[in-house]
Amino acid sequence: MLPVKRKIRVPKNCQFCKERVRLHFTEVATLSRYISDRGRIIGRDRSGVCAKHQRGLSIAVKRARHLALLPFVSGL
Repeated sequence: MLPVKRKIRVPKNCQFCKERVRLHFTEVATLSRYISDRGRIIGRDRSGVCAKHQRGLSIAVKRARHLALLPFVSGL
């Protein structure tokens, strides 16, 4: 019998909508909260961000990686 995979419950309130904050690729502290310890972007279901801000978040992380503000891979 296979183990049951349980979903992580995250509140459905987007932090960016609630605080009316604009995403920018130079805000490394904010972006690093949405990156896993392996350097991957955390999905919407785990981060609790709405679809609109998740798209902007992924673009901001990719721009920050390109400018070497964030690492591409960490913890190898």
